[in-house]
Amino acid sequence: MLKLIIKKLFVYVKPYIKYLIISSISMVIVGGLTALVAYLIKPVLDDIFISKNKQMLVLLPIAVVIVYLLKGIFTYLQSWYAAYVGENILFKIRNDLFECMSMLSLDFFDRYHTGELISRVMNDTGMLQEVVARTIPDAIRESFTVVFLLIVIYMNNVKLALISTIVFPIAIYPLINLGNRLRKIGKKRQETVAMVTTILQEAFTGIRVIKAFATEKKESKKFEQKGNDFLKINLKSVRVSELVSPLMELIGAIGLAFLIWFGGYLVFKGTITVGGFFSFVVALFMLYKPFKSIARAYSKVQAVLPAAERIFEMMDRKATVINKKNAIEFIELKKGINFENVSFSYEDKKVLKDINLFIPAGEIIAFVGESGGGKSTLMDLVPRFYDINTGCICFDDTNVKDFELSSLRRHIGIVSQHTFLFNDTVKNNISYGMDGKVNMEDIIKVSTAAFAHDFIQKLPHGYDTVLGEQGFTLSGGERQRIAIARALLKNPQILILDEATASLDSSSEEIVQKALNTLIKGRTTLVVAHRFSTILNVPMIVVIKDGRIIDCGNHQELFDRCDYYHKLYKMQFKI
Repeated sequence: MLKLIIKKLFVYVKPYIKYLIISSISMVIVGGLTALVAYLIKPVLDDIFISKNKQMLVLLPIAVVIVYLLKGIFTYLQSWYAAYVGENILFKIRNDLFECMSMLSLDFFDRYHTGELISRVMNDTGMLQEVVARTIPDAIRESFTVVFLLIVIYMNNVKLALISTIVFPIAIYPLINLGNRLRKIGKKRQETVAMVTTILQEAFTGIRVIKAFATEKKESKKFEQKGNDFLKINLKSVRVSELVSPLMELIGAIGLAFLIWFGGYLVFKGTITVGGFFSFVVALFMLYKPFKSIARAYSKVQAVLPAAERIFEMMDRKATVINKKNAIEFIELKKGINFENVSFSYEDKKVLKDINLFIPAGEIIAFVGESGGGKSTLMDLVPRFYDINTGCICFDDTNVKDFELSSLRRHIGIVSQHTFLFNDTVKNNISYGMDGKVNMEDIIKVSTAAFAHDFIQKLPHGYDTVLGEQGFTLSGGERQRIAIARALLKNPQILILDEATASLDSSSEEIVQKALNTLIKGRTTLVVAHRFSTILNVPMIVVIKDGRIIDCGNHQELFDRCDYYHKLYKMQFKI
């Protein structure tokens, strides 16, 4: 898995190779200069303090200052270029992840909670960012330092070096064991983060429902419980990762004790000078820090691997609704939309069964039935939000799957019961998706036609008023009229009204209905009806029950012959 992740990361690293080369050269120089500091201990002791060489008394202090100056310069260069590359890589990964997720089909978003998706985009990439931008570059730099310090150690005394460096292989096994444990803990940690994010997202999005039912304490308790799970996993991760340091220190202490005894023995015999021995000891002590950093980096990488796996697993997903090869552009609906033996299932649940229906171009067709009968699902198939299981949907004589998706959806407008407005200005909400191709006059024109211009002018900054999250500063009727203005500006050939007035009061419904009457003129319109009063004059009403079409006709025909329609009508008007 690590090799696969490295391979995927390399695609993002490739554009920054020249910066990595500069960073790598700087790493090598820093490693060499660090080792040179340890090496200088030998001449300082032997030439100055023991031999009392006056020339060296001047030269060696200057050399020390120059070494540290150069080390500081190249440490900065290494850190800057490594961070620059790392931050840019993660910026690109986060953007690509969001783009990949946004391109997936609706069935994907039906399966995953919004909070979990937010967690993948923000938390998972955040963990990867820390490792790629800082931990790994630091570990590489420290690896060069280890190599050069080992050279200094072996230059001073091979026997002493061989005995001392036995300690490091002994330390590898427990580090690998701890790393594997951290990887498992890391996976659980990311899953818990996703759950906590989900609870937060639900709480903030559904705050009105929470307030209405006075369940603040309940939601706080739920958050506390999941937060407690997160706390336990974090503490477990800390407990395991913090074992690295004392374990390294214990192994190092054992090695140091033996080193002092054996090194002193060699000095007594005259095999090694006092300066050489102290240079060796300093190099060994300096070796401890980079080796410890590498060990910690290994632990961090193991802990972050699950996050990387989740990121690339998500980026590898493919949309289920895609353009076929040589897809054609949808230009105009001339004859109509034809459903031929259409069936559709959400996973194992069959929602639509053997739908046969022809919708003439330019006509208004209404759909009625109890909630859960399949009306909204049928509407979702028209813009091809989902692909059907069996049968065929044709626009004129062309299968809907033959059209290029974006061109098809550009000609379809949707106004639903649950209007979504962005946290942006009124102007930008109305012109959403038009890519700056409209002017203010067009926006005012469609707003006036949608009976929205008057209330928009009364807003604090008119069309430049920022609506806030989902436009909750507006009433339901006002949000619907902005949605209608947006649909008018899009000027679609095909219009879907999915219970567009279902949640409105009578006065708001009346205004919105007037706006809808303006919107539907000259368009092929599919209306999912909540209130029968809005469709009594529609020439064709389709009755849907349990995913099947059981009858079609105008209101009077259905009222006279369709018992189910009669029942629905009586229930609403309490006849």
